[in-house]
Amino acid sequence: MHSLNEFYPTTTQYQPYRDENGRVVESAVGYASRMQNGLLRQWPAEVLREWLHRHADFMEDYAFLGFEDFRFTRVLWDVAQLPGREAFRDESFCDSFQNVETRAADNQHAWLAQHMLREGTWNTPIILLHNPNPNPALQKREIKKPYHLLEGHRRLSFLQGLKRLGRALPEHLLWIVQIHPKAVIGSRSS
Repeated sequence: MHSLNEFYPTTTQYQPYRDENGRVVESAVGYASRMQNGLLRQWPAEVLREWLHRHADFMEDYAFLGFEDFRFTRVLWDVAQLPGREAFRDESFCDSFQNVETRAADNQHAWLAQHMLREGTWNTPIILLHNPNPNPALQKREIKKPYHLLEGHRRLSFLQGLKRLGRALPEHLLWIVQIHPKAVIGSRSS
């Protein structure tokens, strides 16, 4: 059996507890509490549950940003302020999930598409990294500017579909992340 360090070399300390088969066994609430009382005190519980716990297998993708230096602001933005495909690392993902009405109708398990069609917004805020003055180290890692979508890919894609249908609410909650430039690995001058 492989160790957690082998699979998650830079995020082992942030990982939720797992069983001997690598499955997450720690509850989202328990995980958020443990992180807020330890390494990630400044992280909102909602963000810990919805991003790091729910997507624990993908934490390594953004570990180079320095999680401990993230600062969060919960904001309410007008729908016109929200970015579209340009905020996605893989812009084609956004294009593939804009058909919110088809996804809601074709799949009885498409609860998110159904929720968004019914409510005109997402169930939990997306998370955008504010990157107004791109750091060269971030450009090498394909971090978009001025905003890069960290979490909420399907939700932001579905919102594009709601906008097309004229069914998006005029305002939406989201989390904005800012990081201190020195926190980015490779950004320090030598």
